[in-house]
Amino acid sequence: MAINESINTMPIADSHCHILPGIDDGSRNLEMTLNMLKIASSEGVTHMIATPHFKINHRNASTDIREKLLKEIENLARENDIPIRLYLGNEVMFFNDLESVYADKEICTMNGTDYLLIEFYPDDEFMKIRRGLETVFELGLIPVLAHAERYTALRKSIPNTKLLADMGVIISVNASSLAGQLGFSTKWYIKKLIKNKIVSLVSSDAHDDTRRTPSFKECCRYLQKISDEEYIKDILFRNAVEFFELETK
Repeated sequence: MAINESINTMPIADSHCHILPGIDDGSRNLEMTLNMLKIASSEGVTHMIATPHFKINHRNASTDIREKLLKEIENLARENDIPIRLYLGNEVMFFNDLESVYADKEICTMNGTDYLLIEFYPDDEFMKIRRGLETVFELGLIPVLAHAERYTALRKSIPNTKLLADMGVIISVNASSLAGQLGFSTKWYIKKLIKNKIVSLVSSDAHDDTRRTPSFKECCRYLQKISDEEYIKDILFRNAVEFFELETK
């Protein structure tokens, strides 16, 4: 099935990618970052939030370094006529002392808004995930749950995932998982979430320019088969613009 023309030409906001070079397990250098930007643009991406990992007791890049690198890749995009707007965030692995680290401004929220991209270990129990997300709410922030399809406790229970969404958690899934890269059972799980409109964001979680790329076209093809055009536009672009106050003019 061909992609509906309006979906094929719609803008995409990628709210989870590891495009800042040399500070986590994402892009290794500016050359790779440039290639990732070119791929993203060819896939229809117009906005990207750089979300380097933040893990406690790791050597995390400071906010100053992250901001400096963001300026560098903004210049890189401009010099190469790549029409992508870039913003800053973090993908935070949940830890117990999140409150004090956040208070010290070591963590970036999504484009400086009240939304925080948060992840857990794949085998964490549901109650640990739920308590961690409640902790984010207690900080006055809204948690964006990265790659919900990776957590065993959620993948085996659509009701658990819906419970989190009903709490106000923003449920995000990876485009590559929708394209089938994590297997049929994971794709089936996301399909059920999409059918029940539990997902709010689809992101790339891109890490490089060869294996984990910022690709969306295959995901768009599949989404068109299982959902309606307005919802697809919401989860690929409009929700990210609204939540994270992205510029569209």
